[in-house]
Amino acid sequence: MLNGSKQLSLKLLLVSQVAFWLRFGVNAPVLALFVRGVGATVTEIGLLWMIEAVGWAIFEPIFGLVADRFGKKRLAIYSIVTTSIVYMAFTFAPSIWHFYLLGFALTSNMAAGSVSIRAMTIDMIPQSGRGKTYGRFMAVVSLGMAMGPFVGGFLADAVSYAAPFYLCSGLGIISLVTLLPMGYDESQSQLSFPSATSDRVKLLTKPFFILLFIRLLFMFNMNFQRGTLPIFLHENQSLRVSETQIGFYMGLIYFTSALSQLFLGALTDKVGSKKLIVFGLGMSGLSYLSLIYLSEVTPLYLLGIFQGVFFASAETSMMIYVMTIIPEGSTGKAMGAYGFFEDLGGIVSSSSLGIIYDRLGPIFSILSVSTVLMCNAGLSAFLLNKDDPDPTRQEIGAKATPRMNKK
Repeated sequence: MLNGSKQLSLKLLLVSQVAFWLRFGVNAPVLALFVRGVGATVTEIGLLWMIEAVGWAIFEPIFGLVADRFGKKRLAIYSIVTTSIVYMAFTFAPSIWHFYLLGFALTSNMAAGSVSIRAMTIDMIPQSGRGKTYGRFMAVVSLGMAMGPFVGGFLADAVSYAAPFYLCSGLGIISLVTLLPMGYDESQSQLSFPSATSDRVKLLTKPFFILLFIRLLFMFNMNFQRGTLPIFLHENQSLRVSETQIGFYMGLIYFTSALSQLFLGALTDKVGSKKLIVFGLGMSGLSYLSLIYLSEVTPLYLLGIFQGVFFASAETSMMIYVMTIIPEGSTGKAMGAYGFFEDLGGIVSSSSLGIIYDRLGPIFSILSVSTVLMCNAGLSAFLLNKDDPDPTRQEIGAKATPRMNKK
């Protein structure tokens, strides 16, 4: 159980994280269409996602190493301030080259917040009933993100494409104000658990590398959903949905994902992460195939409801699985590595999906992402071990407990 001080800190972190990631939700249905408006091709937009992924890939491992020493809270504050400025700068970009520079600047600085906030969350969540607690925590974060596409799509449709970016800057202020008073104790987290070379060796285990590769392939889903899918829906002759409708559809995915996390975390504690990872990946791949046959908006909305459940199953279970196989005291480095493989997946998927869309057509881009996800489900079923807690984690915790009691 958490004491009163830690409970308050976790609540403040929750509010800060909601505002931090809500910006991503507001931006999700808008940015690709905004860039498309300056005359960019889908291949050029795919290159933008690739450049953003390069920013993540370069700086997440660096910030992962720095976070455990310099301070996770300090990095989060730095990230919030700089990314709020970059979001504002998007509104002044006149060409695709400016978007490339801003995209790299955004993800390079957002990497500091992503690594540090994830690591703080792992540090502060109790060991007992971890899945249930993490599921509820992320459900609230996802509910905040679910509002983003609704708001972003509506503002782009009713006001201008610049309005969502102004909102993102304002949300950064909210995230900063709630993070500053948070009493997160960096020193106790570092002293409670050994962080010597032995921990770094234990981090580089076979189960960890397998999970990282599965996470890499999962990014095909993330980048297709963010970059290619809005364009496909908007330009599809059978659908021709508006920005508001695209925002509503993506909002449904986030909303049902958030509701699903309320029970998926507890379900993970009972059945294990592996089964839910396989289920989420496989069903996500199958669900994309149905996009080929849709001709009305209502079935698209129904599909979004189910896709949210599948997405949450894979996303939440992967993070809970990681918690069981990384040593305490190395959360910053672990999240840096986790983010780095996400970024590699982003680089590969964003560039390839854009090229496939432009050269082979939108149907082939859907078939590609569906195939990758279903193959990833098969790899997860055969390669992932049962996600019982790593004995080394328990040994580390046992050794650290007397040290904490002496204080």
